[in-house]
Amino acid sequence: MSGEYKIAMLRGLRRHCPTCDSPTLFAGYLKVRPICPVCGADNGQYRVDDAASYFTVLLVGHLIVGPLIAFPALMALPLWLALLILLPLVAAVTLAALPYIKGTILGVLAAGAANRKAAP
Repeated sequence: MSGEYKIAMLRGLRRHCPTCDSPTLFAGYLKVRPICPVCGADNGQYRVDDAASYFTVLLVGHLIVGPLIAFPALMALPLWLALLILLPLVAAVTLAALPYIKGTILGVLAAGAANRKAAP
């Protein structure tokens, strides 16, 4: 992975503008600010669409299902108790991770667009 991708990914992970690193990437929970008020970068052009949801489900699935399989004692819980514990846990982890993953994907898209513009 080249340096510009890494920098843009880390900026997006922090929910910062991938171009100037100002904390103005999002106007709300998941609403991307179309134009960065600091550097004027057009962050609204990057279509994250379902990629953020896909990677969030992939990550949360591994974080929740992995321990369930690894520790058989968790599988021995009554179904109602397991659902009472796991459903809010899955919802909370998913909602917490989604904006950070969306920012990361937006950073990768911004770095890719910058590389395409710089290439002859």
